Amino acid sequence: MTYEEIRTAITARTGTFNGIERARIDYQNAIGAVFAPPLTGLWCRMTIQHATAFFAGMADRPHSRKPGQIVFQCFARPRSGMKSLNDLTDALEAHFGYWSAGDLECMEASQVVVGDDGNGFYQINVNIRFRAG
Repeated sequence: MTYEEIRTAITARTGTFNGIERARIDYQNAIGAVFAPPLTGLWCRMTIQHATAFFAGMADRPHSRKPGQIVFQCFARPRSGMKSLNDLTDALEAHFGYWSAGDLECMEASQVVVGDDGNGFYQINVNIRFRAG
């Protein structure tokens, strides 16, 4: 599986997520206008972080696996409460955890509380490990 195939599959899966409006998701290096966080409500930034590929076997040619993680940085305004942010991160975990498409397999999802990000938002990250190939 190529890196572009991985990106395409993950982006397509993100497009089927109903937990937040698509316009509230900032995609990695997206084409077009610069993303501006909404003035109210939640928003997310989606990033695919690849790790070092590793040898997985030999058949008619060498075969490798490409591990990595999908990171959703989820943001809310400070002092707006935790319920909506927790509901969003729980829904992302349910949507991506243990999902697969072809040679791409997502594994467990973890939530990491960042807290005040220093830019006027409260942040929780959802990290979903994957492997492809």
